[in-house]
Amino acid sequence: MTRELSGLLTLTDYERAAESLLDAASWAYVAGGADTQLTVRANTDAFDQVWLRPRALGGTGAKPDTSVTVLGRRLALPVLLAPTSPQRLLHEDAEIATAHAAESTGTVAIVSTDSHYAFSDVTGAVGGDSWFQLYAYRSRDDVAATIALAEDGGATALVVTVDASYAARRIGTRRAGFRTPGHVDFGNLRALGVLTGAIPDGARIERLPLTWDDLEWIRSRTRLPLVVKGVLRAEDAERCVALGADGVIVSNHGGRQLDGAVPSLVALQQVAAAVAGRGLVLMDGGIRSGVHVVKALAYGADAVCIGRPYLWGLGLAGQQGVEAVLDLIRSEIEDTLLQLGADSVAGIGPDFAVSAHRATPTGAL
Repeated sequence: MTRELSGLLTLTDYERAAESLLDAASWAYVAGGADTQLTVRANTDAFDQVWLRPRALGGTGAKPDTSVTVLGRRLALPVLLAPTSPQRLLHEDAEIATAHAAESTGTVAIVSTDSHYAFSDVTGAVGGDSWFQLYAYRSRDDVAATIALAEDGGATALVVTVDASYAARRIGTRRAGFRTPGHVDFGNLRALGVLTGAIPDGARIERLPLTWDDLEWIRSRTRLPLVVKGVLRAEDAERCVALGADGVIVSNHGGRQLDGAVPSLVALQQVAAAVAGRGLVLMDGGIRSGVHVVKALAYGADAVCIGRPYLWGLGLAGQQGVEAVLDLIRSEIEDTLLQLGADSVAGIGPDFAVSAHRATPTGAL
């Protein structure tokens, strides 16, 4: 472990260490959200409104099993790496380092359309299991080309983001004067011909607003497992599954799109109940410890995705930093399971959690 990681015992430690390495404008981009950043804060604060209920005399003393099965693949821990961009802000190896770290720790990285390195470069370097996150640009022809790029690059799932079609009011980032540095590029967008000139100052190119008809059309274009990211309503989750989606990600885009959007954890229970085992339910937003992961599982998630936390590790030590973040979260999950009297994450259900506003398990009415 490199010197930069020594003594970092919590994700908050990683956050503070990473902030000290970045210039103020880049940190504002990575850490910030929309307008007042209310939802950024509320995503994490929501976990403080949930209490865990240990089971007396329930454990065996054996090391808990943290593995889960996600879209047919067994993962070593219930934590995937959410799509983020531009990772080159944090480290020169960007998505390649992230994908290597995911592979070495037994999980999956979701690579953004807006990645610095082209998807084929990432999968070619790593050779492991990677999902591709789809943003819709310009036209259906461009979307079809993006799907083909993902399939040709060996993607094992397609994640369609539906909550970021419109540019967000990221006031903190604007006040900090963020401009995309010259060493950052967009490899997939170059390969697709969507980006042919200068890199945009705000690290964003205008996207095509998606509709339900578009989602149905995307489903018809690929045989890859399809996951819809950015779902906060039960009825939307039901409609996604009805259209053939294999799962949803409960997400408010880390608070980066709509200030005041419901925290992901608050939306999770109703979405999970609506899907009711007919598809995968993931969530992201505000996860800052293994305890938070277990709370999300108790609320109905099959697994979670993290974004900013692994970026902190990436900025500190590249692949090794991302691995260290995942190892820390796994150790915290193991500790939480032991303390709860649970032998595995598979055994975590709604009876293990209580809302701060009621004294009944989360699954009870």
